[in-house]
Amino acid sequence: MIAGTVLRAAFAGLAVTLVLGGLPAARGDTAVRRADCTATPEGANPDWGAPIWCEDFESQLDRENWFVYDSAGHAGKGRRSPGQAFIGDGALYLYGTAKGTTAGLATRYVQSHGRWEARIRLYAGAGSYHPVALLWPQQGGGGVDSATGEEIAFLEVIDDPERQRPNLFMKTPDGGKEGVSGELDMTAYHTYAVENTPNGVVGYIDGQEWFRSASSTQSPMAACLQLDWFPDGKDRGDAWMEVDWLRIYPMQESR
Repeated sequence: MIAGTVLRAAFAGLAVTLVLGGLPAARGDTAVRRADCTATPEGANPDWGAPIWCEDFESQLDRENWFVYDSAGHAGKGRRSPGQAFIGDGALYLYGTAKGTTAGLATRYVQSHGRWEARIRLYAGAGSYHPVALLWPQQGGGGVDSATGEEIAFLEVIDDPERQRPNLFMKTPDGGKEGVSGELDMTAYHTYAVENTPNGVVGYIDGQEWFRSASSTQSPMAACLQLDWFPDGKDRGDAWMEVDWLRIYPMQESR
């Protein structure tokens, strides 16, 4: 575990405030296929083939590929600010302050079915902050519920300052809700993934299945990385979320 104070000091040498490059794309546009997705990073599932879209957080993010939140926070509480997201040492860092200024971003690339995979490390911090990696219709960044009622949070940490209890939650357009909880030391890097097909949803941690459902979402979904603030929680303070890479795979035959 790395303490927040140590991380903040380290940022002076390795991280820069997140700056988006390129020309803006219209909200809801689908980004072009990324051409640099051939490498299989540590923790990725080689059986899934080549990704159709990827991000390694090695440099400034391309505005044509990312939508960075600049809005009120989750449920209108706190603030999601581009100034709370950083890139350094080949990773993306989301930082939430004790007063609720935090970060979130979503891919402009969307697809209805396929596979999504992210390598994430968390740090012990305020339980009022919930790190989340999720699928949300059309660029995310919404409020508590999506416009279609659909959501797949393939990693969500709830009221867990030590980051030891991962959760997966799914909401389907028919109003269905399903989920699973586990035990895992998330202060080490782990790879979290979800497969969404017309026949159902499967969730994975480090390549091992831990959730399966015959239900699924149907809308075009964006991958979102969020550090959401729940100020009504008992544990207040700041928090960090680190993302090594993100991969999106096209629809293939389900396992």
